[in-house]
Amino acid sequence: METGEKQGEGGHGQWCHCGKLARMQTSWTSSNPGRRFLVCPKSKGRGEKGCRFFQWFDAEMCERSKSLIPGLLRKIDRVEKENANIRAKSKILWAAMLLSWLVVFAMKMN
Repeated sequence: METGEKQGEGGHGQWCHCGKLARMQTSWTSSNPGRRFLVCPKSKGRGEKGCRFFQWFDAEMCERSKSLIPGLLRKIDRVEKENANIRAKSKILWAAMLLSWLVVFAMKMN
């Protein structure tokens, strides 16, 4: 089947050269952060070939977007790590509070 514009289950409707519905992936390189592209579903990584189908899905971003997105992604990662640390500390504090209540309750029972 030729590369065509038939609508498939992926929603983008693009078929690769070997007749499979192209798989959409997202680039996270510094030159194309967050830009989606289509590849042959037989290609699983950089070393595996498939039919070598490749097509950008999104238009190229302006230079300002390319420079802002990586910084925003780093900031999101940092905030997510801080939130995970806060959740972990919160669990420890709840456990300590519960333990202190149990100790106080046990002392009052004696």
